[in-house]
Amino acid sequence: MKKVWIAIFAALLFVSVFPSYQPADADAYDISTVYEPYFIVVDADHPDVAIDGLEREADARIFPASTTKILTCIVAIEETQNGGKSLSDLVTVSANAVNFGRGNSLMGLEEGDTYSLEDLLYGMMLPSGNDAAIAIAEHISGSTKDFAALMNRKAAELGMSSSHFVTVHGKHDDNHYSTARDMAKLTAYALKNELFRKIVSTGVYTASSGPRALEVVNSNRLIIDQRPTETLQNPISCLYPDAIGVKTGDTNQAGKCLIAAAKRDGVTLIAVLMGGTLNDATYDGGASDGRKDKYNAYRFQDAAKLFEHEFGVMSRTVTLQQLKESGLKTEFDITVPNAADNDPKGGVLTLRADLSDSTSLNLMEPKLRAITENAASLAEISVTTVYAPVSDGSVVGRVNYVLNGETLFSADLLATRSVKEGMAQVGTVTESPQSHTGGLIGEVNRPGNPVPDPEQSTVSCGKLHLTRVQLILWILLPIILLLLIVCLVLFAAYIRAERIKEKKRRAAKRKAKSAAHRYDSR
Repeated sequence: MKKVWIAIFAALLFVSVFPSYQPADADAYDISTVYEPYFIVVDADHPDVAIDGLEREADARIFPASTTKILTCIVAIEETQNGGKSLSDLVTVSANAVNFGRGNSLMGLEEGDTYSLEDLLYGMMLPSGNDAAIAIAEHISGSTKDFAALMNRKAAELGMSSSHFVTVHGKHDDNHYSTARDMAKLTAYALKNELFRKIVSTGVYTASSGPRALEVVNSNRLIIDQRPTETLQNPISCLYPDAIGVKTGDTNQAGKCLIAAAKRDGVTLIAVLMGGTLNDATYDGGASDGRKDKYNAYRFQDAAKLFEHEFGVMSRTVTLQQLKESGLKTEFDITVPNAADNDPKGGVLTLRADLSDSTSLNLMEPKLRAITENAASLAEISVTTVYAPVSDGSVVGRVNYVLNGETLFSADLLATRSVKEGMAQVGTVTESPQSHTGGLIGEVNRPGNPVPDPEQSTVSCGKLHLTRVQLILWILLPIILLLLIVCLVLFAAYIRAERIKEKKRRAAKRKAKSAAHRYDSR
C-alpha cells in the first residue's frame, strides 16, 4: 500500500529541513544588501509594523511613481462595487488621456477609443498605462482632479497620514508623495479585494472590448519574465513562485520602485522597495541594455530574497507525533453491525490512520498555531464499509484533516484487527448515537463513537438479525403478494364474465337466424 505521507508532502509542498519549532535568526539578514534606500517588509495582516526589523527609512517622504496606481485601482474598483459604476461600462478615451510623450508607460489607447472599464483597469495595472489611468479617472469622477480627491479621502481612511496624492498615474509632482510604510498599509488593504488580487497577479491580458485587441503584459518580473527584445536577448529572470503582485514604478525623481506581495501557506508578505537608482560608476546613458537590465532587476531580486528569508523565519517543522500530542486524532472506533456474537469487543472496531509518526510537515507559524489549537477537531472520516468479515490491515475508509475548509492532508483508514461475520439474528432496534453529515462523512470530535450507516439499524426477532430495510421488505412482501393474487382473481373473473357474455351473444344470433329461416320456408 502506498504510504500516505507521500500525499502529505505533495499537499503541503515541503519536506522538513528546519529544526523543530526553532525560528531562524531574523538578524541573519543583512539589510545593508538591500539596494533600495527606502524599504519595509510587513505581514499583510499587520501592515503597520515591519517584520523582524526589516525596514529602512520607512517613514521618510518618497515619491511613489506608478505605485500610485494601486490607490487609483482600488478606488475605481470600489466605485464599481458600490454601485456607482460598472466594470462593463464603456469608456471613451479623451484627448487628455493620450497626451503623453515618449518615455511614458502606456496601454496603447488612441483618442476616441472605447474600451470597458475592466479592460482599462488591466491596462493601467499590468503595463502601467498612464493613458488608462486618466481614462478611468475621467469616467468615474469627470476629471483627474476630482478623482484625486477620492484618492486622498481613501488614503485618510486607511491612516496614510504621511501621504498626499495629486496625480492618478504617479508622474512626478512635488506635492505628490508618500512613505514606504503608508504604501504598505495601502497595499495590504487593496489585497483584500478579490478583483484587485486577480488583476495584479495576471501575467498577460488581452483587452478585447474596443476597436483593437490590445495585449498588455505585467511589468512585475516576479510574476512574468520580461520578454526579449532586439537589444536585450536574455533578460534576467526574476520569477518568484509565491508572488501574487502588485506594482512597479519608475521616474527620474522616484527612482526604481516596486511594491511586491507573496503568499505561502496562508501567510501574505508585502515588500515595499523605493528609490532604486542606476548609480554604478560605469553606468551612463549610452550603456548597453544588458547593463541596464542588471539594475532594473535589483528591486525584484531584493524582494524575492526578503520574502524567502522571512518565509524561512516563519517556517516551523512539526512531526505527526507532535500533532498527536496536541490532540490530533489518528484512531477512530466504529461498530460492525453483523459481527459474530462471540466477538471479543462486541463488534467495536478501531480504525487507524495510515500515517507515520515521524513524518515531518513544514508549515508557516500562523497555520501551525491554528492546527495545534484545533487539532482535536480536524479529522473528518469517510467509511466505505462497516460489514463483516473485515480483515486486519484492510482499508475500510479514509480520513481528511481539514482546517477552515482546507484539507491539510489525508490518509487511508486501516482495520486494526479482523472481525468475523456472525449468524443472522433478530432482536431490538438499535441506533448509533453519533450525529453525522453527508452520509458516512462527518467531523470526528469524540473517539469511540461508531460511524452510522443510514440503513444500518437492526431489528431482532429470536435469532435472526435483520436490518430495518430487510424488516420492511419482510412486512411488505406478503401484502404485495396478496394484492397480486387479488388482482389475478379479479382479472380471471373479468375474463370469465366476458366469455359468458360472448356465449350469450352467439346463442342469441343463432336463435335469430333459426327463426328467420322458419319464416322464409312458409
